[in-house]
Amino acid sequence: MVQKIHEANDVTDEDVNQLFMISKPLCQGCRVNTRDNPNCFCGLVPPPNGSRKSGLWQKTSEIIQALGPDLSSELRDSDSTPAGLTNLGATCYANSILQCLYMNTAFREGVFSVEVDVLKQYPVLDQIARLFAQLYASKKSFVDSDAFVKTLELDNGIQQDIHEFSTLLLSLLERCLRHSGVSKAKTIVQDLFRGSVSHVTTCSKCGRESEASSKVEDFYALELNIKGLKSLDDSLNDYLSLEHLNGDNQYFCGSCDARVDATRCIKLRTLPPVITFQLKRCVFLPKVVSSILIRLSY
Repeated sequence: MVQKIHEANDVTDEDVNQLFMISKPLCQGCRVNTRDNPNCFCGLVPPPNGSRKSGLWQKTSEIIQALGPDLSSELRDSDSTPAGLTNLGATCYANSILQCLYMNTAFREGVFSVEVDVLKQYPVLDQIARLFAQLYASKKSFVDSDAFVKTLELDNGIQQDIHEFSTLLLSLLERCLRHSGVSKAKTIVQDLFRGSVSHVTTCSKCGRESEASSKVEDFYALELNIKGLKSLDDSLNDYLSLEHLNGDNQYFCGSCDARVDATRCIKLRTLPPVITFQLKRCVFLPKVVSSILIRLSY
């Protein structure tokens, strides 16, 4: 056909009809679009669950794809809706702690008040301030936490213990913030999250407490047993309950200069405004672990 047109140096109506198949009958309702019939308009717009990947009427055209992702689909529903954090693999434990810290208004304002030169000296502090700023001001429904995770050198392929991570992160932030000259930032970690306890041993004979009972230990979270306990109150009562030392487990009292019956308990010395409870969902069973190790050795 092309050769005929070239030799005749003319294009007739018949040539046009033949080339573009205009003479074909109108479509009567095809299941999909008929590519070789210009009079078939069925299926030109793919259904929402369609999977067409190429052609003029593909589900997402190459032109639209070249413009990049539709940013409107990534916007928050409203300014009052909090933004989320991207999960980079196994970083949900870190994201959970970051979200809890961010949603604490006093802590967030303390981080925002840190001097710029202090932020430059401590990359972790700088990254958490940047992350909080994005969570606060970004219009997107999620924020990428990759820079923060890389700064802490976390392996995003390995799940870590959230209680251990929380304690280490708060300790690190406390050390960094102590270099700030802003009062509400300098001690914000310990002012909000740190409490203290003592392990008190009392002689049942003379009633005196051991010397070690006066020692105070700081904590960022209280570890509570939950096995056989039905509520948080039950777990707290168990945590603060008296342990009786008698028989082979008697206590040597310096005042009585003898082994005597005694009681031991944990006393809360100071409580923070924001207290964290670590629920001990996993129980260490030495016999089971030993059995597994023996089997692995074979």
